[in-house]
Amino acid sequence: MRKILGSLLIALSLFANGYKVEISKREAFVKEPLILDLKYFESNKDEIDWISFEPKRSDLYEFKVLKKGDIEGGYEFEYLLFPLKSGEIEVKFDLRLKRAPIEEIRSKTLGTGYEQTIPVEGKVYSIEVSPLLLKIKRVKKVDFYGNFKIDAKADRDRVLAYEPVYYSFSLKGVGYPPKIDEVLKDLKGVKILRDKPSKSIRYERRGAVVEYLFRYALVSDKNFTIPSLVFREFDYKDYKILKTKAFKIEVKEQKDLIDKKNSPKRIEPFYKDLLGFLKYLAVFLAGGISGVLLYIFFRNEEIERILKAKDERELLSYLVVRYPDSLSDIKESLDRAISKKESLNLRKIKREIIKRVRKMG
Repeated sequence: MRKILGSLLIALSLFANGYKVEISKREAFVKEPLILDLKYFESNKDEIDWISFEPKRSDLYEFKVLKKGDIEGGYEFEYLLFPLKSGEIEVKFDLRLKRAPIEEIRSKTLGTGYEQTIPVEGKVYSIEVSPLLLKIKRVKKVDFYGNFKIDAKADRDRVLAYEPVYYSFSLKGVGYPPKIDEVLKDLKGVKILRDKPSKSIRYERRGAVVEYLFRYALVSDKNFTIPSLVFREFDYKDYKILKTKAFKIEVKEQKDLIDKKNSPKRIEPFYKDLLGFLKYLAVFLAGGISGVLLYIFFRNEEIERILKAKDERELLSYLVVRYPDSLSDIKESLDRAISKKESLNLRKIKREIIKRVRKMG
């Protein structure tokens, strides 16, 4: 017998009605990957229009297709099966096929024999398959089932106030796909920008091959610590604890920072009213006004700071603080460009920001 998952394949050979069911283990742990091999034997395959052989859907287990196709004297369907609950569970099956005369099938397919042009007239058969009984052992609640490695990185440990720190967390391994959508929770006094997680899952005979990547930009005006992340794992033999290192970030004050005061007013009421009046006057006289002209004529400190930003990082650090609840698409674009070391058309982006800032008043 061949080896699967490092152990002998235990066959439950059920040859009645021309089928065979094999499972790599009859006793396993919750969320342990099992190989389920289903075969259907047919002496006259030319009369088979199509065939489907799979486990029935259930909340007791999950399954993924590994392969399906013809074999000598029949058909084979291979699945990766994950038991989800402990105790004795039954895996039930659906085996259906459509049988038709050879002439009927050949006359309604093209030369390859696979491209069907007209529905084949035939009869669909459902074949009863004996359920498979599994004994599944209980597992304490953990974060990861399988063998995984985690890693965390911060691009720097010293920054100026409101300058972003880029933090990433990666998870790689084989087992049951971890169901996590967020790893870094809110930190007091820290603004966190979250990139969309990157998740790759590939199903193989050994289990689900997983690669997750979470990326963040963290901004603050005070020292802060990115905490150690702790996860519990069961590798189908032992329980383990996986930890990342903590990162202490030193934040230095920017001497030329515009917003040094706590909760400063964006614009004094009188100046705001005057600026609004001048805006409308300029629009009336000129038929429109660009962000650059607004800067030249009215010395708006917000516009000035946007225009003077020398690169993506400086522009993002200002937007995160000044506009925490808006311009999210622009902030994400800047963050992505910085993390991937891509260059953007800053002039175009600044024009768009200024346009939106003017609309916000």
